[in-house]
Amino acid sequence: PLFTAAHFGHHVVGALLRPMLPFIRRDFGLDYTQISALQSAYALTGGVSQLPAGWLADRFGPRAIVTVSVAGVALAGIGVGLSPTFTALVAFFMLAAVMEGGYHPASAAAITSSVSPETRGRSLGIHLIGGSSCFWVIPLVAAETSRYWGWRGSSLALAIPAVALGIAIF
Repeated sequence: PLFTAAHFGHHVVGALLRPMLPFIRRDFGLDYTQISALQSAYALTGGVSQLPAGWLADRFGPRAIVTVSVAGVALAGIGVGLSPTFTALVAFFMLAAVMEGGYHPASAAAITSSVSPETRGRSLGIHLIGGSSCFWVIPLVAAETSRYWGWRGSSLALAIPAVALGIAIF
């Protein structure tokens, strides 16, 4: 259950990006090319970060990398909510993507080494529910909280609890 919650927490910032784009676009006065650049920078950085993250998990152990990944994503998410400029926003989303890259290789190694071979598939499947559910829960929560606190407040309110998940998973 803790890995499922951590997987949810590690995807919070990425799940916030799409529903917050109209608010971010309005707040920073962005055009569609800039919004596309933001999404591309986030996606490309996340994809490229997976390979070195797997090496780091092998070198330093999955526990450390999962902790740094989940807490790092949350801290980058706080930076997203506090970004004063579009450049800072892109940088914090890219930092979140780098931190996200560490989670998948490290968590898979940690889970498979901590459960019996007979339950590995089930354990990994349950774990995946956390990450997948984030992409439908967070947009609903973000839409509601942004009505009261704006996109920045919503980002902060959703990122801060993930720091605790990073610490708890350690």
